[in-house]
Amino acid sequence: MDTTLLLQGEIVTLRPLTPADKELFYQWAVRSDATPFIFGSDQSARVPTWEELFGDYLPHYFDSSAPNLGQSFGIEVNGQPIGQINYNEIDSLDNSTELDIWIASNTDTGRGYGTDALNTLVEYLFEQLGVEVCTIVPAASNTRAIRTYEKAGFKLAREVVHNQVRWLHMDRRRTT
Repeated sequence: MDTTLLLQGEIVTLRPLTPADKELFYQWAVRSDATPFIFGSDQSARVPTWEELFGDYLPHYFDSSAPNLGQSFGIEVNGQPIGQINYNEIDSLDNSTELDIWIASNTDTGRGYGTDALNTLVEYLFEQLGVEVCTIVPAASNTRAIRTYEKAGFKLAREVVHNQVRWLHMDRRRTT
């Protein structure tokens, strides 16, 4: 992974993912404990192919070439990768972006890693990229994730029902 931009949290390190990390990223997405939360727990829920996933996660997420378009970071604890966190394109109209986070193994959840990763990335976005609002959108049924987001300062902004799933739009605003 690229070491030019390490973001150090209290217990995690965020390291920009590189093209060499795509295989691990794909495995975390489609074959980990996080997969049901990313793509749905319904047995008929279809996980994307490599081409489909990386049709959404374009090269700039893995090469640090266009920070305003989004970037993905590996979450590391004691030098070991445990998941990823990313932000999407920064909207130039209101300086907002949406975040996503996956912790690959249930053994690494409930330890504060997600909260620390979110706080670390949000502070970087606020201080270095001028972001004013960070949004995250969990399914309402993902109560563990929602608690993590609340601990990281995210508050409910609105609820949306899409494809019979209730989604919570939560945001954290920059304070001056």
